[in-house]
Amino acid sequence: MFVNLQGELRINEPLSKHTSWRVGGIAQRFYQPENIDDLALFLSQLSEDEPVLWLGLGSNLLVRDGGFAGTVILTAGTLQQIDINGQELTAEVGVYCGKLAKKAARSGLTGAAFLAGIPGTFGGALAM
Repeated sequence: MFVNLQGELRINEPLSKHTSWRVGGIAQRFYQPENIDDLALFLSQLSEDEPVLWLGLGSNLLVRDGGFAGTVILTAGTLQQIDINGQELTAEVGVYCGKLAKKAARSGLTGAAFLAGIPGTFGGALAM
């Protein structure tokens, strides 16, 4: 079904291994992309009606024991690129919030200090 992927695809992955509370049932499919291009390739091969759950550090997530009947995409540990161009900062969703705050401060940028106290990824912070 999936071809030319660089990341890791797992079938029937226990989500309890990926949440801070260590609870949660099985994900039908679990994918950790190698990079943003690999993620785009993976998404292009998913069915349009496929349920997708995005997962960062799992620090603010409770997954029901019944699991997730779809695909979970793990962004933590990958998708961690941060680029700074003048006063503009661009970050991928897997960047840890504390790392993003520190990088912004070290680059003389303001407004990201609040992220230092959020125990998760930038993507999770955006979603919340």
